[in-house]
Amino acid sequence: MVRKNSSDAEREYKRLLDESLSFNRDKVIILNAEPSSRSFVIWFIISSYFPVITACLGPISNTIAVAGIVGKWRADAAGKTHPDPKGVYAVNVVSLALGCVSNFVLLLHFSKRVGYIRAQLTNIVGWTLAGGLLLADVIVCSQRDFPPNLQRTVGFWYASFTVLLYFGSTVLLSIHYCGYKAGKYPAKFNLTDSERNVMIFTFVLSIWFIWGSAMFSKLIEISFDEALYFCTVSILTIGLGDIVPLSVSAKIMTLVYSMSGVIILGLIVALTRSILQSSSGPILFFNRVETARTKVYEKLIASGEQLEGREAFEVIKNIRKVSVQRQKRWSVLSTLVIFIAFWLLGALVFHFAERWNYFNCLYFCFLCLITIGFGDYAPKTGCGRAFFVIWAICAVPLMTAIINTVGETLHSMSSNLEINIAKSSALLLSPVFSMFDKICSFCSNSPKETQMDHSVADEHGPQSASESQAEGNGELLSIHSPERPPSKPDFDSGSDSSIDSKIATKLKDYLQVIKWLRELSHRKPDSKLDFDEWARLFSSISDDGDRTLGDPHFWVSEDSPLRYPIDEPRYVMHNLLINLENDIERLVRKNSDEA
Repeated sequence: MVRKNSSDAEREYKRLLDESLSFNRDKVIILNAEPSSRSFVIWFIISSYFPVITACLGPISNTIAVAGIVGKWRADAAGKTHPDPKGVYAVNVVSLALGCVSNFVLLLHFSKRVGYIRAQLTNIVGWTLAGGLLLADVIVCSQRDFPPNLQRTVGFWYASFTVLLYFGSTVLLSIHYCGYKAGKYPAKFNLTDSERNVMIFTFVLSIWFIWGSAMFSKLIEISFDEALYFCTVSILTIGLGDIVPLSVSAKIMTLVYSMSGVIILGLIVALTRSILQSSSGPILFFNRVETARTKVYEKLIASGEQLEGREAFEVIKNIRKVSVQRQKRWSVLSTLVIFIAFWLLGALVFHFAERWNYFNCLYFCFLCLITIGFGDYAPKTGCGRAFFVIWAICAVPLMTAIINTVGETLHSMSSNLEINIAKSSALLLSPVFSMFDKICSFCSNSPKETQMDHSVADEHGPQSASESQAEGNGELLSIHSPERPPSKPDFDSGSDSSIDSKIATKLKDYLQVIKWLRELSHRKPDSKLDFDEWARLFSSISDDGDRTLGDPHFWVSEDSPLRYPIDEPRYVMHNLLINLENDIERLVRKNSDEA
């Protein structure tokens, strides 16, 4: 085997990891924090998910702000709206313009058209000014322009909640900028393509909300702010029934608009689920494994204790098993806690906004979260409807996370239950089937037939039975056995004179490798390899055989591939194929030189 220099081996090892890892390795390399430290998780969340959350808040806040401008802020007891004061309206428009500019700059930064520093400063300053102006607008209008005969409309409450969204975006980006200044990551968002696409589809959804609100405000003859509430109820498939289309044109457009909106929402849900599965889950698992592995490795080095290769392998496998169990429990617990808090706090807001008793608020919120919407309860006040729009949209990623987490947990539990039932059934029923087979054998075989069977067995001898067994298990043995006997080359009589014996021996080894590759290709991505299969990989054709098999602590060291969440069959296949390719190229060159 040709030995590579250290730099070539390092590049090849990184390429193997990139092709087999369950997450994008760049999301970990970019962080200036040890993967085994607690701060690693914190800075990973800040670098990756704070920009994604901001990218979702930006378009939604602009949508809500548009409804706050178009809709009037004041109405009398009969529901007749009154024009907003000119100064209040002008400040509202300036605030919306600043918010839109900030959101557009963030979109350019997500598409890599604007640099990090320029985009961050523009967004932080822009959303701070937009939120500050709108907050002053709301406070002044509340104190000066609301006589006792006028009440606050949905538009006023849209503007009030927009202030919170603007300031929320500012805080998230400011924290991310502080992490950059502290040297925790370079001047960039730590995002994958799926995470960047979330903002694009959220931006499309916000445009869809604005267009739908403008359209239905004319078709159903309601205000723009109430039409936004209707669009939210329609796209999220809640269907409370308090606002319904009556004309034929309104009904047709409701069908078209709802279907297209559900498709856009489905894309956002799919992207959110992809982020949870391919980014957060594997990286948090990597952090747990690294934390436990580092402690074990440092303890072994400090004590001078030596482990056998198989013992170290069992240690890292146990670390991975415990990490998976703990992560599942933590994921389920944290998701349920967030869901319950979101449910209870939402019900509390509706309790004060709609004056319902708290139990009915819990009942209403839960039905909306699972998109049933009987219609017996529906928000009527301006505050209730404005809060419902924001609360229902924010529930989309939350419910996606719940379905993903609980679904994976239940699937894992059902798989384990099926395996346990199968094992228990086999253990309990094996004596019964064994006794049944003996009875059937005794009843069906006569003494004459038994004597004939013995004569046949004596004629062929015990060798034929072993040959029959070897014939049936030969392929399996050649695939799995780390120390397989060399098979006889299938060449014709004149082949020895034309083919070098060393090349023929190598070709036989390659044939065994190809058989193993064929077997690996049929395995599932989550299937695990045992110690003998890993030993075969590193001892047969891998260049790392001396280093891995000679180091007693290899499996718990930083060089262990099992410290990462990898697709084990894929990793082994790529390793085998790379070494197979290198060996064949060497043999071809050698044969050409000798010829």
